[in-house]
Amino acid sequence: MAAVSSARLRVAGQQKLFTIGQVINQLDGDYPGLTSSKLRFLEDEGLVTPQRTASGYRKYTSDDVERLRIILELQNRKLPLKVILEYLGQLDAGLSASLPGDQEAPEPVLRKLRARKISRIELTAETGITEAMILEAQEMKFLGAEPFDFGALEISRALVNLRRFGITPRHLHGHKTLIDREIAIIDGVVAPVKRRRDGAARAQAADYSREIAQHFDTIRTELVNAFIGKIEN
Repeated sequence: MAAVSSARLRVAGQQKLFTIGQVINQLDGDYPGLTSSKLRFLEDEGLVTPQRTASGYRKYTSDDVERLRIILELQNRKLPLKVILEYLGQLDAGLSASLPGDQEAPEPVLRKLRARKISRIELTAETGITEAMILEAQEMKFLGAEPFDFGALEISRALVNLRRFGITPRHLHGHKTLIDREIAIIDGVVAPVKRRRDGAARAQAADYSREIAQHFDTIRTELVNAFIGKIEN
């Protein structure tokens, strides 16, 4: 996913402050080898701006930590600092941010987007979906009721793009049925895990669900690729 909708990295209000050592402790599990020198370098390059105490010590907010997660993830993807800085600038401005090569947004950005609620007017403005298409998509159970969420935003974009080929939500009835069957299969597999009703069980059930869904995606993709291959040859 190259483009994502508004996901500002900073919020107003009082936040807990962290020392540079506490920030490293929070991030080291996901980004081993992180050092204070690396954090100071990122500050010098203008990617993050921690607060300073009267004595000159750096203090980082929770938003700063999330921002660092984005930066470090994009660095792991070998993106240049200039590209990362431009991406952060787009997010800070509340613009639709894009990454090279149709890359998916970093997880901290996706979390903010998934938590966002979207009105009908916003959904239309950001995707170009029409009122008639919204009603049809709701009738076919592709979209729920307002307010919409991040998933609805992505589905709406896909439906608008499919419209270019004359494909409407009603044409996707069989596709929706297949998806519902896949969900039912996944639910049946993870049901014993979910019954344990604790945080670890929910996390495990979610991991199993994602893995099974990925295998479904692989089968679907390869079958479609085989069809496309016959067209090309």
